[in-house]
Amino acid sequence: MVENPLTTIFGFIGSFYGLVLPLLTLFFLTVLFMASMMSPGAKAKQVGEAIYNYLMHGVSVLLMTIGALPTVFSVFAGVAYTGRTYIALLLVFACGGLLFLIQDQAARDLDAASKVVIEAVYMTTLKVIGNLLALLSAISIFLSIVLASFTAGWWVTPFVLLLYGLLLSWCTRGNHEWELVKALQVTSAPAKSITSTPARKKSPRRKRKR
Repeated sequence: MVENPLTTIFGFIGSFYGLVLPLLTLFFLTVLFMASMMSPGAKAKQVGEAIYNYLMHGVSVLLMTIGALPTVFSVFAGVAYTGRTYIALLLVFACGGLLFLIQDQAARDLDAASKVVIEAVYMTTLKVIGNLLALLSAISIFLSIVLASFTAGWWVTPFVLLLYGLLLSWCTRGNHEWELVKALQVTSAPAKSITSTPARKKSPRRKRKR
């Protein structure tokens, strides 16, 4: 006998995923939109497109991570998957890479003032995730060596996560975190006016009559 669907929809799990999660997403997007509009010269439509592009940019990074990490794990751990599994992982990685290229090109065409806050938040988030992964993986490897808790393949997971964290940190290097501060600064330096003196016209010399 099929249960009443209303009990599932209006239950605790249904209420959380159907009501609370969309409200939290809307609140996050509203805060991000308001913060982006504080940038001088930002346009509302361009800000909305920037939020969409960088959210899909994050989805593309997630898809490439899902497609790449199991393959790297299998290489270092010596565990072979089936051919269909490798093809599926390759397809997921290819979809993520294609989406990454599309959204990256779309983000380059946006107005710099409209995307500067969202770009700073996005790059800072990836940088924090990469640094945390690298730090925690390094600590895990170090503690395993100190405590001599060696099991078969103990180093594979922290080593792969260490490489992934270093890759994220390297990809997000640069001055992206300072672009937000530069965009919100109001320069009060007076503009220098350059006055050029007009050149004197040379009057043609009159020939003296002899």
